[in-house]
Amino acid sequence: MDINAGGNPLDQLRPNHLPDPVSYWPLAPGWWISALLIIAVLAFVIIWTTRYIRRTRYRRQAKKVAVSLYQSFQQHNNCLQYANDCNRLLKQTALHAFPAEQVARLHGKQWLEFLADSASLPEFTGQAGEALGDTRYSQQPSVDVAQLHTLTLNWIRKHHA
Repeated sequence: MDINAGGNPLDQLRPNHLPDPVSYWPLAPGWWISALLIIAVLAFVIIWTTRYIRRTRYRRQAKKVAVSLYQSFQQHNNCLQYANDCNRLLKQTALHAFPAEQVARLHGKQWLEFLADSASLPEFTGQAGEALGDTRYSQQPSVDVAQLHTLTLNWIRKHHA
């Protein structure tokens, strides 16, 4: 071979042979581990979300009932009936969230203290909350319906079961 013959010596080399392309199958162990981790995380999220939705279903239902009670009050304007309905709703919700032995026997001041303590809402011991206590049985109970409605919704949302 004469280098000075005028030809490019690189033209005399054989062409490059590329290796076979990398196959996607079988997967490397890292991909299997990643897939298992993703499946485990997804399963955990789905199970946790399902349990959370089931565990808080009673709160959503109670909120709907509270709103319908308020709408019903706007039609009949009976403050005493509204206070009794709110009291019944709170008692039903509390019985669902807490042990019956702890809640079922409560009434009057003890009931109001329970409501205040279980949701960190001291307003239950104030005038709006008093409408749920023994004052419901007086001749002319004073009920601040708007405040009682807000208080009822706040307890349903905030109580610590």
